[in-house]
Amino acid sequence: MKEYTEYILGLDVAAVISTIIIFLFGNLQAQSAFMLATQLIFVLSTLALALTFLYYVQVGSNNQLLIPGLVIFGIGAAITFFSWFIGGLVALAALLLLLMIKNIDAKERMGLFITYGGFAILAVMPPVAALLSLSFGMSDIILIIVGLALIIVGIIFTLKVRKSVEVINIGFIFLTLAFLFIAPAHELLGIHANGGYGVYDESIVFSATVTFFIFFSNLVLYLWHEKNVLRDIELGYKFLKKGKYSEAYAHFQKAYKDFPDDERVLNGLGLSLMKMGKYNESEEYLRKLTRLYAGNNTYLTNLGNLYFRSGRIDKAIETYQKVLEREPNFYNALNNLARCYMEKGDYEKAREYLEKAIAVDQDKKAAKVNYYFLLTALGMGDEAKRYKAEIGGLVE
Repeated sequence: MKEYTEYILGLDVAAVISTIIIFLFGNLQAQSAFMLATQLIFVLSTLALALTFLYYVQVGSNNQLLIPGLVIFGIGAAITFFSWFIGGLVALAALLLLLMIKNIDAKERMGLFITYGGFAILAVMPPVAALLSLSFGMSDIILIIVGLALIIVGIIFTLKVRKSVEVINIGFIFLTLAFLFIAPAHELLGIHANGGYGVYDESIVFSATVTFFIFFSNLVLYLWHEKNVLRDIELGYKFLKKGKYSEAYAHFQKAYKDFPDDERVLNGLGLSLMKMGKYNESEEYLRKLTRLYAGNNTYLTNLGNLYFRSGRIDKAIETYQKVLEREPNFYNALNNLARCYMEKGDYEKAREYLEKAIAVDQDKKAAKVNYYFLLTALGMGDEAKRYKAEIGGLVE
């Protein structure tokens, strides 16, 4: 879906601009013309919303709320046919769950939540007024001010945090499209409909449009920046493979200025500095990496590799064991933990972990090479020779 980013964002812009144009024209003279324009917004918003959600699902990492969110949304849509008010409330709750499916920074999550709360107030009041036959009054003005204030606070709160940039921008675009969808829905479903947008709808359209373009601009700038930085990241990893560690470090350091929390950049900096023997600097980046991306076993293993290379064997063992607690068959941790025990002279434990690593992946050679050296260290020369012949010249 990410390869279609430009088309999805183009459709999003078309939906938002169509909505704001009809808002600016106000009540079209012919009711049929107004309903036709409203149906156009409805169709564009539906398509944009669906595609943007698919995009949102693909960026970053998800948590367990995706399926419950979709189920609750489906229930809300079904209930709408019997009670538009209850169905709408269920759908709003589902929207919040769907916004929370991404594993994003707590402050960004709070900003998204506050902004959602502001939009939710503006969205809920028209059906409440219709249900209770309430006329517009001072209390409505206060609620509109509160809703708009929450939206402003949520946007400012979020823009101060610059971690999950793509994820949070797409989240806000998805949020604004969802609420822009409500305005035409009120007219088409006859919820507080008056042949034009009421003051609550106008508040949603105005604030959602501003919010959309703030985060749309943010996303476009981020993606443009990312393309330029991606070149440095790719070059950095190419130099790493060639063993040109200082050149690799220079490219990763350049990328770090624009993307200080990017996992690819932090990992590249940590690896290049480690290979250069600058262990203290490497540890700084790798510890930040494992803190920001705590669930990634590869990054935690790289931190263990740093401890091993810098002679902190017990610390390396502790780190590899943390990886294996989470993923018992993680090949690199098994192989590297065996190397630690070989270094300590505990050959039986080393053999145990190497045999497990070889069983996990027969195609990788590192554990097989280490197993040959282990047999040699154990004084099992004949068995070592037979094993060397068996693994086909991996050991010179």
